[in-house]
Amino acid sequence: MIHIRKIPFIQSWATAPLAALTLAIMLIAIAIPFSLLAPSFKKVALPISFFPFLLAILVTYCVLTQLVKI
Repeated sequence: MIHIRKIPFIQSWATAPLAALTLAIMLIAIAIPFSLLAPSFKKVALPISFFPFLLAILVTYCVLTQLVKI
């Protein structure tokens, strides 16, 4: 986001293995609190209503970062 002039996801993409690994790690991290492993790791699932809020924060971060680079 910060280190390149191009617009991420539009003008530039990470390599396929990096993108796939990042997606896999994100899905695992989200799934663990909802799984049977949660008590073992002492994790509690976040409410589903949190995820749209998280997405809004990430999109806002991306837009603001691009505006600052202009």
